[in-house]
Amino acid sequence: MKRTLIFIKRTLISARRTLYFILSFIIAAAAFSGCAPPPDRTRASDTRFLLDTVCTVTVGGDDAEAVVSEVFDIISKIAAEIDYYDPGSSVSKFNSAPAGEAVPIGESCAEIVAAALDVSAASDGAFDITTAPLKDLWDFKSENPEVPAPEQLGEALAHVGYEKLAFDPDARTLSKTEDGVRIDLGGCGKGYCCQAAINYIEENRPDCFAIIDLGGNVGVYGDNPRTADGSFTVGIQNPDGEGGEYSQTVSIISGQSAVTSGTYQRHFVKDGVNYHHILDPATGMPASNGFESATIVCGSGVTADCLSTACMVLPEDEGRALAEKYGAELIYR
Repeated sequence: MKRTLIFIKRTLISARRTLYFILSFIIAAAAFSGCAPPPDRTRASDTRFLLDTVCTVTVGGDDAEAVVSEVFDIISKIAAEIDYYDPGSSVSKFNSAPAGEAVPIGESCAEIVAAALDVSAASDGAFDITTAPLKDLWDFKSENPEVPAPEQLGEALAHVGYEKLAFDPDARTLSKTEDGVRIDLGGCGKGYCCQAAINYIEENRPDCFAIIDLGGNVGVYGDNPRTADGSFTVGIQNPDGEGGEYSQTVSIISGQSAVTSGTYQRHFVKDGVNYHHILDPATGMPASNGFESATIVCGSGVTADCLSTACMVLPEDEGRALAEKYGAELIYR
């Protein structure tokens, strides 16, 4: 019972922190974009806790409430498929499988893995979905987090490396070259869900406009009825400021996503040092390239998600070169 209460308390603390950050992001997006529709268009919005974060979907147009519900159904299905802790998910089935076994994975999981491996190769491993052993060492949700011992990091690092994965996109299977390799899609799942939601609306509800905000991963579809060019404006959190304080804004258009990775989102301070959740796959320690956040704007939500993390690991010149390769806009703070 005591362990259950501690888990619930930690979960609530994490949810409150995430909610504070996301609500600030949403407020800025609404204030800057002026995205409320004219009186002759219906508008619906809903907020739910999925993907370990607060998710808000806003839709304007005919049957707006139905579209919001449909989008959340899509997100929920993907979230279940890539859940790190659910024994029945594609991720968990792969993680529990022995080396050499080709594990069938779901369609969404396969598409995420394909995009992630592409960015992993392009970034020379700065983004890597096999950092799960490191993630398990760093408990950023704990009330009393600790820095892992060097020997713990060394043991975990022995099982990290995207090259230890063998992916067959045609058969839609994933295998590992050695035991102990595990994946975590938390660094790209939200971006993929944004993209999937946009694709669904474009194919099935093309007359709507929508703002998909999944933990600060913002994707939009359609034309903003309050701007002449139909663009939406999103605020970028000031890393040194209070929640809701923004250092600048970026404009995004239909089909684009804006994703920010920052050292201020999940972190703790120990002996005067700030330890954050963006880990360098080469060292197992929090990345340190001199910046506190990286924002990516591009036409693929999942790619933007991967790139924002990679660019926090890479030095500035390499990060900018990587973003340019994908035709993405990169903003460091």
